[in-house]
Amino acid sequence: MSAVRSVLVVGGGAAGATAAICLRRRGIDAEIVEEKTEWKALGSGLTMVGATLRALSAIGLADRCVELGAGGDEFGLYDHHGNVREVVPLPKVAGPDYPAIAGITRAKLHQLMVEAVEQEGIPVRLGTSVSSIASADGHVAVGFTDATDGVYDLVVGADGLHSKVRQLAFPDAPQPRYTGQTVWRAMVERPRDYSELGMFYGPRNKAGVNAISEDDAYLFLVQNTTITERPPAAQMPEMLREQLEEFTGPIARIRERITDPEKVDCRPLQVILMPKPWHRGRVVLIGDAAHASTPQLAMGAGLAIEDGIVLAEVLGEESSVETALERFVERRYERCKMVVDNSVQLGEWEKDPEDPDADPGGLSAQSWAALAQPI
Repeated sequence: MSAVRSVLVVGGGAAGATAAICLRRRGIDAEIVEEKTEWKALGSGLTMVGATLRALSAIGLADRCVELGAGGDEFGLYDHHGNVREVVPLPKVAGPDYPAIAGITRAKLHQLMVEAVEQEGIPVRLGTSVSSIASADGHVAVGFTDATDGVYDLVVGADGLHSKVRQLAFPDAPQPRYTGQTVWRAMVERPRDYSELGMFYGPRNKAGVNAISEDDAYLFLVQNTTITERPPAAQMPEMLREQLEEFTGPIARIRERITDPEKVDCRPLQVILMPKPWHRGRVVLIGDAAHASTPQLAMGAGLAIEDGIVLAEVLGEESSVETALERFVERRYERCKMVVDNSVQLGEWEKDPEDPDADPGGLSAQSWAALAQPI
């Protein structure tokens, strides 16, 4: 007998959608509330390393992701002129039928998850979040921002970096920390100079390009800056081109085609790692609400999806909520901590490229090898 019968999932992103899907498939009633009035994904492209593809395969979405995206089996490290510094082969973690790494637009991945939620018949309420949470007598009483309320066996906080569930249930939790970097992303025409994910290291900043379909790619630039405010959208293309002026070769050819504000975004990079435990009473945090990382290892969405899978698994296997949640955190904490810590270290080397100990290729390969281990 499972530990719970009814679960409220707060947040309809990768973590929340996966948790709800997996819970429903185990016969547990799950309901999603999402504060956005339109249930859609923001951002441009998403890199799916092998562990992410394996997790997507577990929920039946990997085939469609590869079909709608683009994949390869290695990534290249280049200087700012496009000269090869290192080519890192990647393990086929998801199995021989899948690429080692793939790219897709965030919108396409989100739509696949929305369709899976709908197929499972999971109720979704948009424009709604939680206003109060109280665990008592084996249940959780929840007040919602639309003036309604409900009672559940468990509340899952999957509502991201600035989690309202974390604020309510863990008022003593650490706050997100700015890392000293901002990431820029732009949708661009797919270059034909190389096929794998490419990262280009310049004198000041790191840029990269990842294919997300047969014809499209997204360019990303990690900027070292103390400025956290996002500029007006109309100024973003020009500002991104300025940041890319130190690059020649493939990046320079792409740079001049970045003109459409609708296809450019920038966001300050913040991290948070909740100390153990990630649960209090009958409330548990997953995804970015518990462990938001920077994108250097491309595992933010992957860890979120894994969280949803593992949480549903332990809840379905245990008759005790406390035991199930303890097992969940025990299985997830060190893996997520490794990604957060190593991503931050990669960012520190990007801010100080002359560091004699810098080994971004080695640390990335080591991290992805660790992620190839079972979850």
